[in-house]
Amino acid sequence: MLKLEDLDLDRIAWAMQDDGSLGAEFYLNLDTGDVVLPGFEEDLDMDDIEEGNYASIDHLESYESYRHMEEFTAALPEGKARAELEQTLIRSKPFRHFREVLGYFPEEREAWYTFKDEAMRRVIVRWLVDIKAIEDPDPDGTSQDAE
Repeated sequence: MLKLEDLDLDRIAWAMQDDGSLGAEFYLNLDTGDVVLPGFEEDLDMDDIEEGNYASIDHLESYESYRHMEEFTAALPEGKARAELEQTLIRSKPFRHFREVLGYFPEEREAWYTFKDEAMRRVIVRWLVDIKAIEDPDPDGTSQDAE
């Protein structure tokens, strides 16, 4: 079993947020904790993946990313930034407009990236526990990380 502190959570988050448009499929080596991409990694192909101890890294669903934007926006204090971000969530292309609006509010933009990193950490930990790659760091569900 892997240890959470030994994993590159940023790399796992990056793999989860890849849109798959280039057909890339990322895997987690359950022995080493490395994130790998068959066909691009030296001496690693799908036969190695099938024969080895690997887990396919799930892509983050757009509804989960959207939910993160909703939660962040709802947590903001009343004001112009919150009002404008709320409007982006009901418009077409909410992801693009959300990023656009954050460009006008540097403090909120910085807070968003911190919030998003923490939200992704919870998603990753939940996924790692579900695939039995790590022990549940909060088996009683008393921590925020348990979500």
